[in-house]
Amino acid sequence: MGDRNGEKYGSELQHNQDDARVQFTDSCGAAGVSGGDAATLASRCDNRLMATAANLAAAILAVAIAWTLLYVNISPELMAMPGGSLASIFVLYVTGTVAGWLITKIGGLPPLLGMMLAGIALQNSGLYNVTGWCFHLVSTMREAALTVILIKGGLELNAGQLRRLSGVVARLTVLPCVAEAVAAGVAAHFLLPDFSLVWGLTLGFTLSAVSPAVLVPSLFRLKRIGYGEVKGINTLLIAASSLDDAVSISAFGILLGVLFSNGSLTSKIIQGPIDVAIGTVVGLIWGSVLIFVPPSPWAIIYTKRENVQNVKKSEIENSVTAKRSFLLGAGGFLAVTGSQWCGYPGAGPLACIISAFVAGTGWRKRSAEHKRNNPLVSADEVDRGNGEENEEDDELSVVQVFEHAWTGLQPVLFAFIGTDLKFELLKRGDMIFLGLIVLAFGLMIRLIVTTCSVVGSGFSRKEILFVNIAWLPKATVQAALAPVALDIARNLGTAEDVECATRLVTIAVISILLTAPIGAFGIQLFGPRLLPRNS
Repeated sequence: MGDRNGEKYGSELQHNQDDARVQFTDSCGAAGVSGGDAATLASRCDNRLMATAANLAAAILAVAIAWTLLYVNISPELMAMPGGSLASIFVLYVTGTVAGWLITKIGGLPPLLGMMLAGIALQNSGLYNVTGWCFHLVSTMREAALTVILIKGGLELNAGQLRRLSGVVARLTVLPCVAEAVAAGVAAHFLLPDFSLVWGLTLGFTLSAVSPAVLVPSLFRLKRIGYGEVKGINTLLIAASSLDDAVSISAFGILLGVLFSNGSLTSKIIQGPIDVAIGTVVGLIWGSVLIFVPPSPWAIIYTKRENVQNVKKSEIENSVTAKRSFLLGAGGFLAVTGSQWCGYPGAGPLACIISAFVAGTGWRKRSAEHKRNNPLVSADEVDRGNGEENEEDDELSVVQVFEHAWTGLQPVLFAFIGTDLKFELLKRGDMIFLGLIVLAFGLMIRLIVTTCSVVGSGFSRKEILFVNIAWLPKATVQAALAPVALDIARNLGTAEDVECATRLVTIAVISILLTAPIGAFGIQLFGPRLLPRNS
């Protein structure tokens, strides 16, 4: 009976959808013939030009309403233009968003470049001025953006792919990353004034991370036109880039713990292993808890099987996704900020990545076991979905939540790091020149070690050259980590630490401005020339 009702409901739903399509098509056709009725007007308003205008109008209205809400409810000093702290934050966010959109549409460059240039322009024109508690608000927003990056990186790590490509991924992840970090760190120690070796290595691991924000979209574009799938280079680079970021962020956090820990030299030496141990244990425990709490969607459905006709499966899935996303995000944010409060700043980012990886892997495994152990239920879900899998992988919906969160937080990260680059810093001595030498030396070592890492893996010379090009762009992790070092130095360090952190931020911004466009253009330009096309 239940199957017949389901089939009847499915056929009625399909019939209604077909009627809706016919009516929509008829109305669109009528729009080109007659212009006097409401359907024609609606159809005309839905054409491409009018839809674009309506979308622009919606964005303008949203900005105007948000500004008015702040102006009405916040003190005039904070919303004064120019000079108000909240007004500066608001204008920077909007300007960065618009600049990122424009530079993508007009120049085909990653939006992060436009956002960063907006921050540099507003800071050095005197239109950005943040003081008092708003300054701490900016730091909190940056830490939230860092948390989202860490969680995204952990969720995107696929245990199966890592096992399948374990040897090449491990070599391509660890060796070039560590080699570049050490090379850049040693160069910074000897070239930059009053730059200790620990600060140099901190800068090195800040620079050594590859940017998924540039790499992944570029690889997807190549995949759509048929390049990069013959030998799995796309999968290899995406998996390795996530691990590369994890290595850089973890090492960065450990070095920060060494820099700002109190105590003797011995205690500073053991600070790193302590941070790793705490971060690993906390990440494993929290990730394991999230596998089972909250319960999976099908567990809730089965408990209500006696009232299954009234259960809306999509609502249950959305509820579970919201709970998982909140717990994973809030727990990660607590780990990042709480580890600094406890004096173990390296433990938080590592715990955040590990917990996301463990939880995502557990959700994926439990979903596969459910489908394997309940083939009839899974088949029924496929039938009701008109031949398509109706139940998304559990970790996929959570990934989408953090993808949307990252879309909203991108201007926070890239526009605000642009405000840390002041032209006065660049006028002092050979700051740009020395920074370029440090960056170039690290990249040169990375290219050499990358080539050695993939030789003998079955790739041709052209494919190895492409891997080197794809391993150039830097953006996301640099924009996330550099301000964190500066904020911690201001709160816990000396004047010399603040100076070193300021130089670190400046070199990080230079690395993004140079390598992000070169990497994006290089992947798109040389990908079709160096990679074999799918047959």
